[in-house]
Amino acid sequence: MNRLVILAILELLVLGGFAACGAPALHQVQLVNKTPRTIAEIYIFPMGAANHGASRGSLAPNASSTVKVRAGNVDVLAVSEKIRVEDTQTETRTATQTLELKGPLELVFHDSDQTPAGVQRTGTIGVVFRTPQPPAEAPADRTE
Repeated sequence: MNRLVILAILELLVLGGFAACGAPALHQVQLVNKTPRTIAEIYIFPMGAANHGASRGSLAPNASSTVKVRAGNVDVLAVSEKIRVEDTQTETRTATQTLELKGPLELVFHDSDQTPAGVQRTGTIGVVFRTPQPPAEAPADRTE
């Protein structure tokens, strides 16, 4: 083979190797809100990072959105809108999940007392908002 052709092939192999070792791939992540309230903020950031970065937006009930996220281990944090729990009290619920992102993925946000269909599918992960259980009623005293 011609020496110039060999050098050109080697150059392509070396440059291709550097490109393969470059920045991690971006994967599409579909965000799905299966809660009865708006998710006000959604963060997806490198696992353990103190800086969560900018919110990926808000998500109305039963809405979905797609974002691109860098491959690797990531933390997901979702913050719901404030909800009224009693006449004078409100609370803001959060949901968190740590995962390894190595391909396209669907994240389904839902409450712990309502698991939607399809969360067990391959490529789908449920991110759970813990809903408090109502206090159990104390058993009535029995006098015999």
